[in-house]
Parts: sequence; C-alpha cells; structure tokens
Amino acid sequence: MRIVSLMLIASLLISTSGMGQEKPPAPRSQSDYRLAPEDSIVISVVGEPSLNEGQQGIFRKVTSGGTITYPYLGPIKVVNKTPAEVEDLIRTLLDKDYIINPQVIVSMKEYRSRRVSVSGAVAKPGVYELSVEQKTDIPQIIALAGGLTKSASKSKIEVTRNGKIQNFRYDDLKNMKDDDKKFWLEANDLIEIGESIF
Repeated sequence: MRIVSLMLIASLLISTSGMGQEKPPAPRSQSDYRLAPEDSIVISVVGEPSLNEGQQGIFRKVTSGGTITYPYLGPIKVVNKTPAEVEDLIRTLLDKDYIINPQVIVSMKEYRSRRVSVSGAVAKPGVYELSVEQKTDIPQIIALAGGLTKSASKSKIEVTRNGKIQNFRYDDLKNMKDDDKKFWLEANDLIEIGESIF
C-alpha cells in the first residue's frame, strides 16, 4: 500500500508540474490570412457550373491594385480581406442582381512570396521566407538568421518598410509579451543589425 501511495503522489506531482506555465502562442489559422497582391484564390459557387469553370472553381490572382475580376461583377477589391470576407462580399453582390442566396466558397490557391532580408551583425545574413500560418517578429527572424554576432549592437536594429526606416532595441523587442504591441514583420521588410563600436 505504501508503494502504491507513493506512486500516486508522484503521478500527481508530474501532472501538475506543468500548470501555470505559459503556453506557446497558437499558430494563426489560414482563415485569418488577409489577401495581398499576387496571392491566388479559387472561387466556386455551389450549383452554378457557369461560375465554376469546371469542378475546381474559378482561379484568380490578386492584381497589384488589390482587385480580382469576376463574371457579372467585374473588378472586385479583395486586398486586406480574409477569404471568408471575400465569400461574403461576392455572395452579397451576386444575390443583389444575379443569383438568389448563392453558396460561395473561397479558398487559397497560392500565397505570394513573403520574403524578408536580414543583413548586418547576424550569423547567417540572407533572405528568409515568412510563415503564412504564424506571424514572425524581429527576434524570431534574428534567431532564424543564426542569432546575433558578438559584434552586434542590440540598440541598433533598423527595419526598412516601404522606404521608411524604423529603429528598435533588441532587448525591448525580446521582452515584449503583448502580441498586440509587437512589431510583426511583413513581406519585403529589410532588417539590418548594426555593429557595436567597441
């Protein structure tokens, strides 16, 4: 009985040892992804062969202006919308003048290139692909680039986005726990790690 009791106590300690520990952030669902130029989607309308171009639906690539063209509707602005939001938009437009209560399905076909460049005082400078399923911040991309070198200056991190330069301190970024306040990287960002003078 003593042995059994000790085993029960041990198992309880093991099962509760993980309580209170912070769980890693869950990956973003692809349904949360917002469309950008050069993304490709497939649009299908249930029971409407003329709007499906076959069984797979209509294939469309988002233009540089953030639009797609669709039968009857012409150009539709879809940039910065989720696939579900595009479904609702097309459903509303079709229902207005063409089809009663259409069942619209929008799915991702291909994602645009989501690359960023990391240069300066990191172990492996280069071009890195951002994850679609999970957002990436500066400390994470630095880790992918092999981490900071010994000569790196933690107070000299520059990110160039659309021609504008923003400056960051590594420790501030590393200690930021609030996801809403983190600086999330976007495609074509240029990250440069400066070197310490000493």
